[in-house]
Amino acid sequence: MNTTTHILRSEKLLVEISENGAELISVKDAVSNFEFMWQADPKIWNRHAPVLFPIVGKLNNNRIKISGKNFEMSQHGFARDQVFEPIEMYTDLIRLMLSSSDVSLEKYPYEFRFFTTYYLNDNTLRIEHKVINVGAEEMYFSLGAHPGFSLPKAEMGQYKIEFEQAEVFERHLLQDGLFTGKTESMQANGNLLPLSNSLFEKDAIVFKNLKSKWLKLVRTDSNYSIQMNFEGFPFMGIWTKPGQEEFICLEPWLGIADSVGFTGDISDKEGIMALTPNAEISFHYDLIFTAG
Repeated sequence: MNTTTHILRSEKLLVEISENGAELISVKDAVSNFEFMWQADPKIWNRHAPVLFPIVGKLNNNRIKISGKNFEMSQHGFARDQVFEPIEMYTDLIRLMLSSSDVSLEKYPYEFRFFTTYYLNDNTLRIEHKVINVGAEEMYFSLGAHPGFSLPKAEMGQYKIEFEQAEVFERHLLQDGLFTGKTESMQANGNLLPLSNSLFEKDAIVFKNLKSKWLKLVRTDSNYSIQMNFEGFPFMGIWTKPGQEEFICLEPWLGIADSVGFTGDISDKEGIMALTPNAEISFHYDLIFTAG
């Protein structure tokens, strides 16, 4: 697969993006060279920040029904494993595009253009996703993000997530990647969620409809922080591999995995959006990086 990458620069950050999956693979402090992004150790988790399209999460039996026909689709969709075309490049911006093809139409029968744009301003990186329906019928889709961030010194207990507002921390539980319909209240205080290994023994933490429009990953004994502004994304996933402390993913989603036993049409799936022919829609989130 193509391994071409591109660099964005500001006075504060150096950002590297791959054409493979339009994936963000590196964010470094321009002064200290400190790396914020997880570096895809294949022994632990071999991705950096995959882009999720046209679904988010796992499907029941890895199948999705569209207009009465079943299609095979792996977890999080196919965009993360496709080569995007760079169509606009500057020192502080890159826009990449994935278009439907004969190959994609066999697994997802909609004609589309999917754009991912990275814009760097000082220590803030904006990531925008735009979907255009270029077909003749209504298109159903979802999208999301899955960025993984390195944890300096690899001590999960030294980290917490601060939310904009006080939240009722109720996680929606998964079984083999599918939602069970059960929830569990978490032991957290106001707008702070302390992190620990034990939180991820039951897979990802998934919240629905948070009141907060931003959250911040902070280390308690340093100035290290990563703030994510995610207004417009109704679901938030927080995930790492159980038993390790080297990285954590903060994942704003429009959609989520199937529930156990779901066999309905894509149009009935939770978190799916509809786009009429020739229509387009955009979503963005911001990452604000502060080195320790």
